[in-house]
Amino acid sequence: MKYTYQYRIYPETSQKLTLNNWLRICRYWYNRMLGERFNWWEQNRCPINACPLISHLPQLKDKPNYYNQTKQLPELKKAIVEVKHSGEHLDFSQVYSTVLQDVCKRVEATFTRFVAGDRNGKRSG
Repeated sequence: MKYTYQYRIYPETSQKLTLNNWLRICRYWYNRMLGERFNWWEQNRCPINACPLISHLPQLKDKPNYYNQTKQLPELKKAIVEVKHSGEHLDFSQVYSTVLQDVCKRVEATFTRFVAGDRNGKRSG
C-alpha cells in the first residue's frame, strides 16, 4: 500500500513571491500549449456530415504532442518571453525544467481526455 503525505508550508514573503512567479510562468506555458493544441484541432478536423464532396485540403500541420512541446523548452529558457495581452516579461530560466515538463504532461492528459471523452462519448468543456 502506498501512503501519501500532505505537509503545510509556511513560506516567507520572498518565497511567496518566488512561488507566485513560478505559478505565473507555468500558467502561461500551460495555456500556450493548450492553445496550440486547440488551434491544431480546429484547423484539421472536419465533421464527416459537413464536408463537401470536392474540396481543396490545406497542408496538414503536425499534431502537437508532449515531445514536440518539450523540445521548445531549451529555447524558451534562454530567452525572455513577452506576453502579448499584458506586456509582461516572463523569464523561464527561473523555473526548474522538471516543473515545466510536468506542465507538458498535464496538458497532454487534459487534451487527450477532451478529444476522447468519457465512457459515454461526452467531452468535457
